[in-house]
Amino acid sequence: MEIKIDDILAALILSLAMMRRIEIRTATHGQNPGVPLERFEQWRSLALRAYSLIGVACAAKVVASLAWYALALKLEFGAPWLQLGGLFVFLGWAITMVWAWKIGTDARHMRIQLGIQLRRRPSATQP
Repeated sequence: MEIKIDDILAALILSLAMMRRIEIRTATHGQNPGVPLERFEQWRSLALRAYSLIGVACAAKVVASLAWYALALKLEFGAPWLQLGGLFVFLGWAITMVWAWKIGTDARHMRIQLGIQLRRRPSATQP
């Protein structure tokens, strides 16, 4: 088995997306009382969908990439079929990531529009 740099990148993006997903899941409406509950839940659902899609895409990319490589070696696929299969796996991942990025951008604009704060930041005047 050969792990390539794009598989490592996908695993890194997966871990970062899951940390961000946890942050969104732990955000509560009580931290943002000025936001209508229905709009808060709408934002949360959209944001979680984006990060869940990123997670699934990254995990599927790593698994599909390694599975394709193992299958291609077992069936003795040569060039250009080995590279072509890898290209299809990569393109599927890239297209899904762009789609998730669009959903995440829509969620970010909604969060800014509604004034949702994810974390309480300490003010500069506190010791």
